[in-house]
Amino acid sequence: MSIPTFTTYQPPGVYVEDVSGPIVVPTLVPSQVLTLVGPALGYRTAVQSMLLSASSAVQLSYKGVYTTAVTGPPAVGAPVVKTVSGTTLTPGVDYTLNTVTDPSGNPALAITTIERINSSSNVSEGQQVTITYNYADASYFLPQVFTDYQSVVNAYGQPFVSAVPSTPNASQVANPLTAAAMVAFANGATTLICQALNPGDGSLAEQFITAYAKVATTSAATIVVPVFTDDLEVNSGTVAAAAAQLAQDLNGAMESAYTDGFPRIGFFGLPRNYSETDEAVATFAANLASKRTVLAYPETVLMYNSATSQTFQASGCYLAVALAATLAASPIDTGLTNQVLAGFSGLTQTEIAQMTNSFMNGLAASGVSVCCINYAGALICRHGLTTDPSALNYSEISMVRQSDALLMAVQQGLQSSGLIGKPITANTVTTVQEAVLGILEAAVSNAVVVNYSNVSVTQEAYPGGNPTIIDVTFQYLPAEPLNYVTVQMAVDLSTGLVAAQSNQNASANGS
Repeated sequence: MSIPTFTTYQPPGVYVEDVSGPIVVPTLVPSQVLTLVGPALGYRTAVQSMLLSASSAVQLSYKGVYTTAVTGPPAVGAPVVKTVSGTTLTPGVDYTLNTVTDPSGNPALAITTIERINSSSNVSEGQQVTITYNYADASYFLPQVFTDYQSVVNAYGQPFVSAVPSTPNASQVANPLTAAAMVAFANGATTLICQALNPGDGSLAEQFITAYAKVATTSAATIVVPVFTDDLEVNSGTVAAAAAQLAQDLNGAMESAYTDGFPRIGFFGLPRNYSETDEAVATFAANLASKRTVLAYPETVLMYNSATSQTFQASGCYLAVALAATLAASPIDTGLTNQVLAGFSGLTQTEIAQMTNSFMNGLAASGVSVCCINYAGALICRHGLTTDPSALNYSEISMVRQSDALLMAVQQGLQSSGLIGKPITANTVTTVQEAVLGILEAAVSNAVVVNYSNVSVTQEAYPGGNPTIIDVTFQYLPAEPLNYVTVQMAVDLSTGLVAAQSNQNASANGS
């Protein structure tokens, strides 16, 4: 029915028209993508053939070429130029590499050319040669999305060393970023954002801070994990102090992103050379005290390197990766408590012996997510906690994530509805309410939250308020995790036997 114009005769009566406009809002669960930040191989390798000439320099296909060897870390080999017959040419004798620096000064944008030296007796003018070189162009140190493990290997290199280290108990992780991706995919991650650290950004702490900034406005990056070398190196102070600074920087990045409308949770694992004598892990967590940061324990896990057929001790940062990947692969309303972690050979006997119930209870009470071996021999998360134990909705990871997901759903849903920028009419408040209700119904349907109530939508009025603002308030009920089941048992020592039969049998017997 529609309201007539009354320019022609209409019978007396009531005329009703639905003037609601179509409100289209997203109904999907906000993306939950694990972001890994850490050191990678540091370069890619390219092979290029060309005709070498002294009269015309040939530009190499990629920018950011390492024209000389770099001792590292990471160690990078110098270019190798060979003739078709396999003769290796000598730089400065047979050819020269020239670099044209980008006006910005960014070495990743530098262009490299190669040309023959006229006096060379090893290669003639215009002869074909092949150059193998390493490079790190601008894209290498930008966030990259991966959906399979092999693509990560192709981009950043193999995770482990290929030969048994000569030093006993040396780390067998050759490439932390790839090793972390391997653990992430093993624990259910389907999509990863990888951000390689750039050694040119300064100290390790400065590299991480710069890397966090590169994913700061990526809405899909809802879970972030920093990874590093197994034995964290420090120039001064203790490893514990350096780790604490890295954890604080991670938490600062998570808090800043949340303030800017990109809620996310950071997972931090301790380096294997962390000393609990320098700083107790409970103190470490208490100093963070943030619902935005999860601290994984213990600091050492066992991993297996198939290339060397050896099990070795790896850093707890990979334990943090496993927790984060498991969370990313789980429904929004599901946390980490009692979840089984894959990709490890277990824990060291030293760690297992130390992790008594009272010890683990003390850590958990301080906000540490303790991982232990259960009765079946599996590595599990004992209790998924953030480092803020002050309230249930702050300490339980699942409840923090539900809040974050609902925030993103409301923010993105209203932003995508097309309402912002439109003139306010008599129907605008109702339209906004319809949009909000649609988003909340979708959140309930997608198990982001259990329910909602008390939805209020009002336009502010002048002079006390700003009439261009429409205020929305509501309450929501999150899914609470089942953490405890209490059972009381009592023994019955009464004597005597009692014969009992079912009602059906009693009826059949004529009783």
